[in-house]
Amino acid sequence: MAPPRRHRRHTAPLLAAAALTALAAVIVLARGGDADADGGAAVSKTTGSVRGVVTFKGTPPERTPIDRSSDPHCAGNTAPSEDVVVTDGKLRDVLVRVANGSAGEHAAPTEPVVIHQHDCAYTPRVVGIVAGQKLQIVNGDPTFHNVRGNLGKRILFNLPQAAEAAPIERDVSGKAGDVVSLACDVHPWMHAWVAIQDHPFFAVTGADGAFELTGLAPGTYTIEAWHPTLGLQTTKVKVKKGGNGKKAAKATLTFTAPAK
Repeated sequence: MAPPRRHRRHTAPLLAAAALTALAAVIVLARGGDADADGGAAVSKTTGSVRGVVTFKGTPPERTPIDRSSDPHCAGNTAPSEDVVVTDGKLRDVLVRVANGSAGEHAAPTEPVVIHQHDCAYTPRVVGIVAGQKLQIVNGDPTFHNVRGNLGKRILFNLPQAAEAAPIERDVSGKAGDVVSLACDVHPWMHAWVAIQDHPFFAVTGADGAFELTGLAPGTYTIEAWHPTLGLQTTKVKVKKGGNGKKAAKATLTFTAPAK
């Protein structure tokens, strides 16, 4: 009678799994952080974040129709005015930032901020930029535009841009806190705004009004929310060391309907 077969223990896969677990722990420690509570990548234990939403109280102004019939290439865009866009009480196109002068010194990114001209509209309409960073404007329309940049009443540039022309790239001359406005004199309904910061801690709200500012040193900050039509709202928050994800400082900024 043959002796009973012995079942071999498959130790190699177990050892490999243990090795991978140990390696993952080493990587997390090397990064100086833990996985984000929301399942994101590892975050720093030495900095914190601010999360929040921008809301609108009251009845939003009516979004009026825009006559684009002067250019057949634009007439297909039937979207109404975008001066104030509110969805379920949340406000779009708000630049939210840490107040300038309170977040240290930061070099300008080498990559430009890009605004597209599409369907005879600037997209996005509101952008943030770090002082010294370049601005690039791309014409994706099959028609002629001109791009005029103003700082207050001073014209910074006024350049033609034909269909399929190369992107326009310019240094935005201005200091932190300035806002450069863009307009197209061929299509007078086209407008955009470029807000200048001395740091990279800013965001622009989408339809959900949400924003998140990450990588902030612990401390108390003034958070500013700027809208090209509705102006400025502020609040204060305290950022804690390691306060990221669900532990981030919370902020809600509310705009109201302009007085009639």
